[in-house]
Amino acid sequence: MKKLFLFVAAAIVGIAASAQSVSIVQNGEEVVSLSPSTIDEIVFSMDSPTGTIAASGPQAVNGTWCSVGTSITWYNNNVSASGGRFTRGYQDRVMDQLVFTKLTNVGDNGGCVAGSVNKPVKADYYSIEHGINDWGHSTPVGTIEDYINNTNNGTFAADYRRLIDKIFSLNPNAKVVLCTPRKGYGFSGYLPAHWYDEKGGIYLEQYAKLIREIAEYESMPVADFFSLCGGQHNLSELSIDVALHPNDDGYQMMANVLIKAFEKIIVK
Repeated sequence: MKKLFLFVAAAIVGIAASAQSVSIVQNGEEVVSLSPSTIDEIVFSMDSPTGTIAASGPQAVNGTWCSVGTSITWYNNNVSASGGRFTRGYQDRVMDQLVFTKLTNVGDNGGCVAGSVNKPVKADYYSIEHGINDWGHSTPVGTIEDYINNTNNGTFAADYRRLIDKIFSLNPNAKVVLCTPRKGYGFSGYLPAHWYDEKGGIYLEQYAKLIREIAEYESMPVADFFSLCGGQHNLSELSIDVALHPNDDGYQMMANVLIKAFEKIIVK
């Protein structure tokens, strides 16, 4: 029996159990051809790729998308404001793979979740990216009970409820993805020196935890930017300004996470 190693650069194509043979083609020439019965296992590696496999093309989405959020969201339509430090935001990168019929960006430069309550427009799909500015302004996090009971007490949880209510007033059948805040630090003292430090007695992780609780309560998917889009060791390498606004690599990382979340609710 043989162990077959496949080195791939992009997508991995499934191999049907009923296949008569397994072939690897490089530069138009067959380099390996084996019977499945002679293979113990197939090992995929990202090391030293020797070729590429074409990824599936963009998927047309029958519906509009309204993107709500902070300056990280706002930047998608204001790339020039970055002074050439990145080329595209996360939304345009999502649209490379998920082609919504229309994208409306209502990102609020410097805004907190309370400031976004009246910004959404009617759409079929929504994404909400908030939390980092609320941390910067030390907005009280509140609890899941504040959200559930619609307390309207000025906490992040209560204002998040008002935003969700606004979305469903526009479209009762809306599909919504909740995004946890991307980790960040610095920005001329606006944020602490580390993402895990407290600011005004509050930790950024508390906002992320609450968003996950709201998502579970509402049965909405989560694009977990907090967990999946950089940590203390590499945030500066993924950002244009110490560690707050993403660069091209940082935005692509966010797009990849958001695409996976959208795929859970897209109506085929």
